[in-house]
Amino acid sequence: MAPAALTPLSLSALALLTESPMHPYEMYQLLIKRFKNEIVKVRPGSLYHAVDRLARDGFAAVVGTGRDGSRPEKTTYEITPAGRAALEARVSELLETPANEYPEFELAISEAHNLPRATVIQLLSVRLTRLREQLSVVRDLISQKSAQGALKLFYLHGSHREALLTTEIAWIEQLVADLTSHDIVWLDDPDFDRAEHVAAEAHAEYSLASAPTP
Repeated sequence: MAPAALTPLSLSALALLTESPMHPYEMYQLLIKRFKNEIVKVRPGSLYHAVDRLARDGFAAVVGTGRDGSRPEKTTYEITPAGRAALEARVSELLETPANEYPEFELAISEAHNLPRATVIQLLSVRLTRLREQLSVVRDLISQKSAQGALKLFYLHGSHREALLTTEIAWIEQLVADLTSHDIVWLDDPDFDRAEHVAAEAHAEYSLASAPTP
């Protein structure tokens, strides 16, 4: 039977093993330290399960066990050649191929016209406050890592998150401005003729699908 595809958590765990042999709790601590928990759901139990699965699939191998005092025995793992090949293949695929991840906010935006204009403005204003708070936290973490002398390659995802948050904030700010100034037609506008617009919409085609793969 072929090994299962790497999950986000198993990929993160396998990547840590390229640095040195580790036991799962050490992996957990390092993932939290590098705030990988911002992009991958990291829990001790699920991480132990993911590492055990890596070993069963031949991507990791046990290199030793040890005990620190009266604490439970710790099993240390190392990456195998098959694991390194699987890691490189999966990371390459994720970097190269855009994927439609069915974002919930995009769905909400596509159906926002079903709510009153004033309600949408109010809800988006709340979202903006929360996004700005998230951006502040991310920037603080990036500053901390930089001050600690951490290699930027270990927190590139922080820079990516900063860029995404900055872009989303700017986009929503413009949308709120357009809704407030009535530059965007809305269903609850007194002069909105739904029948007329629905008829026109029937002849329009929208495609946001990604470009076809050659």
